[in-house]
Amino acid sequence: MPGVGDFYAGVLHPLTAIECLLPMIALGLLAGQQVRRSAILMLAAFPPGLTVGAALGSFAPAPTVVGWINLGSMAVLGLLVAARRSLPPIVAVALSTVLGITIGVANGSELGSQVSAYRFIPGLALAGLFVVAYGIGSVRALRPPWLQIGFRVLGSWIAAVGILVLALK
Repeated sequence: MPGVGDFYAGVLHPLTAIECLLPMIALGLLAGQQVRRSAILMLAAFPPGLTVGAALGSFAPAPTVVGWINLGSMAVLGLLVAARRSLPPIVAVALSTVLGITIGVANGSELGSQVSAYRFIPGLALAGLFVVAYGIGSVRALRPPWLQIGFRVLGSWIAAVGILVLALK
C-alpha cells in the first residue's frame, strides 16, 4: 500500500482482504456469544497468533493450504455464529490461535522487501485485536433479541460467502 507507513499497511492489509476480514469478524461475533471468560481468552489469544503467523510468513511464501484454511474457517466460524453454541474454553482458545496463525501467515507472506516486518506485524496484530474486540462488544452491548438474531443471520451470511468462495476455487 504505497503512501502509508509500514505500521498502517499492517493495520489496513487484513481489513482490505475479504478472506482475512470475514473470519476475524466471525471470530469476534463468536467470542461475543461465549461466556465472559472464554471471550477474554479468545481476545487474548488472537493477536499473538497473528504475530507468530506473520513472523513465520515473512520468512517464506505461504503454502496454498493456508488460503483454503482461511476460507474454510470463514464457513465454520460463520456456522458457529449462526448456531450460537457455547464452546469449551480450550476449543475457543485453540480456534482463535489457529485462525490467528493462518491469517498471520497469509499476511506476513505478502510482505515485500521494502516493508519493515517490525512495523507491519504490530499493525496487523492491532487490527486483529480491534476487529475481534468490536465484535465482542457489539454482541454483548446490543442485547435485544432481534439484534441477537441479526448477529446469527450475519454469521450465516459469512458462512455462505465462505462456502461459495470455496466452491468457486
